[in-house]
Amino acid sequence: MSEITQDRTRTSARRDTIVLGATLLALVLVTGLNVTFAVAVMPNLAGADDLTFVTTLQRYNDNPVFPLSYTVALVLVVLAPVLLWGSGDRAALRWALVTLALYVVVVAVTAVVNIPLNQEVDDAGLGSATGLADVRDRVEDAWVAANLVRSLVSVAAVGAVTRALTLRAAR
Repeated sequence: MSEITQDRTRTSARRDTIVLGATLLALVLVTGLNVTFAVAVMPNLAGADDLTFVTTLQRYNDNPVFPLSYTVALVLVVLAPVLLWGSGDRAALRWALVTLALYVVVVAVTAVVNIPLNQEVDDAGLGSATGLADVRDRVEDAWVAANLVRSLVSVAAVGAVTRALTLRAAR
């Protein structure tokens, strides 16, 4: 192997490792947000009155950290296998593709279940106690269940990208 080819290979491996490391960080952030809601926020809101439940979720829905972190993670999760495609590191590529598949599930659950439920909470008026109770009854259990799914799948995605990173960094 020529010196130029070796330099390109090292540069490519370094770039891939940086992207996989950034992907890992982004997925850990998303996973942390999901798991925090699963183990702390929603269980604590379960004992709150309907007005507190609705207004608290409305405030969270206004937070730009959620869509930004999900979007950054998605871009990186897509970029990682694209960059690995030409690397010759098939094992790291396979794990990056597993990461992509898992994160697609997270995004799909979020888009199909959590975001519409969040929108329903956002649209809730605060004037009627009965209206608040109705919104909560329609939203809470489905939101909690979907968030549990995306939390568990997010943890699996973190494991998969960690495996891709360790394989790529070892080359």
